[in-house]
Amino acid sequence: MRERLLFISAIILFVVSVPIVYLILFEHGLSVSRTNQEAPIAPTGLKVRLLPEIEAQAQAAPMALSLNQVKGQVEVASGDGKNWSHAEEGMVLQAQDRIRTGNLSSATLSMPGVFAVRMDSDSEFLVQSLTENLFRFLLAEGMIDASVVPATKHLVEVAAVRAVARSQGGQFKMHADKSGMVSVGASKGRVELEAEGKIVQIDAGYMARVEQGSPPEDPIRIPKQLLLKVRWPKERNLSSGRLLVKGRCQPGARVRVAGVVVEVDPRGKFRQVLQLGDGKHRVAIKAEDVGNNVKEIRSHSFTVDTRADSFQIKTSPEMWRDKKP
Repeated sequence: MRERLLFISAIILFVVSVPIVYLILFEHGLSVSRTNQEAPIAPTGLKVRLLPEIEAQAQAAPMALSLNQVKGQVEVASGDGKNWSHAEEGMVLQAQDRIRTGNLSSATLSMPGVFAVRMDSDSEFLVQSLTENLFRFLLAEGMIDASVVPATKHLVEVAAVRAVARSQGGQFKMHADKSGMVSVGASKGRVELEAEGKIVQIDAGYMARVEQGSPPEDPIRIPKQLLLKVRWPKERNLSSGRLLVKGRCQPGARVRVAGVVVEVDPRGKFRQVLQLGDGKHRVAIKAEDVGNNVKEIRSHSFTVDTRADSFQIKTSPEMWRDKKP
């Protein structure tokens, strides 16, 4: 009887041990072999969640843009802007790069399929940051024309003084003058303008202005004509060559007197003293606003003669003869 019980126990132990041995020999070996292979690919449609710090780095991946259509005197500098060098067409720009254009010069910054920014002459621009969906710039002075390709994930921000213009798929013009006034006009899509805690929406065909330290004004329709009035001196013959020009234009417009950008106060008034050389001159004054309006006025002819007046002493031979008493 005892031998029978031992036989039955041995059979039961053998039956139970077979699966255990199988798991040890085969499953363990299989799991070990996988450690040397690549991780399995996640099925299509399954979103793999990254750690917050890794995801933040992926979203902030830096991007570059190129400098195109360089005309005239264009310079670039990195960082603090102390070392400027001549800009070449096709060069790649990075965050913290500065660009400036001279008189009668222009340049275009572009990222194909995303946006393009054209800089007018006598302007300075800073690339603040470039990420996958957000592109930030600073307009230190001058005028730009920005165009953003319609795409909800691309946002372009341009700061000037204490105002910020934002657009997703719009086209706008922005001007920051020496008095601290910022003007923005939209030609396509919509632009958001923010300053001092107030935000206004600028639709195509409208413009808005921001005085330094003040919130933006409510948008107004872009006028069909640009206001420009000039007071010329009445005297047309100048002996010193000094010519004082005064005028008034639409506030926020950009004014050039004889090709030089002049300061316009918040009321639209400007004045400029010119020093002309000898000869005849006609002075041109040109104004441009963010609504793409341009107006030019030319003066009448001024004649400058700074030479000293010549004089002659006429004598007669008779005056040297002794007169008889």
